[in-house]
Amino acid sequence: MNKTVYFRAFEPDDVKLIHQWKNSDELNELTVGLNKKTSMEDDQQWVNNHKDHHPYYAYWAICDCNTDRMIGYASLVNIHYINSSAETGAILIGDPNFNDGFAWIETVLFLFEYAFERLNLNRVYGQSIIGHKISNLVEPLMFMKQEGVLRQAAYKNGHYYDISFAGILRSEYFSHKEAGDYEMAAILRRIKKLRNK
Repeated sequence: MNKTVYFRAFEPDDVKLIHQWKNSDELNELTVGLNKKTSMEDDQQWVNNHKDHHPYYAYWAICDCNTDRMIGYASLVNIHYINSSAETGAILIGDPNFNDGFAWIETVLFLFEYAFERLNLNRVYGQSIIGHKISNLVEPLMFMKQEGVLRQAAYKNGHYYDISFAGILRSEYFSHKEAGDYEMAAILRRIKKLRNK
């Protein structure tokens, strides 16, 4: 199966879509961060601050392979070279035409590859609100192990939500990669099994 997305650094024009997505109540409904409205000026500064690779974080625009349009963005944050770890930051798919999950899967694979194969890190971890349909599927799908739950740690839309912490080690990533578990056919089989549970 051909890839549906690719990744590049932010460009100045990206601020228009990023501003739209950051201010979307629907997109921010079950994200871990605060649903805080931002100005165009704020978002322009945010893009300027995140367009270059930084020693402790990296952000990418997620783009459609067919049209080159940006359909979302993703990041690795809290890169720690002594602990040899990084956190998957925001993974936001803003284009509703890519909500089938494939862009999410390709993005997580890209972040794993970048962390383990380029930065030579030992651990990647992330957090998600329990109840976020795609995040809660992607974690076990990509062999991230739940490492803990913060009870009622996020307040959204008048409700408190639990936050799941999950992680994967370098040895686990390479073991699954060598076994072919990250090939799309194998991933699709696992999706079917997970959905039938």
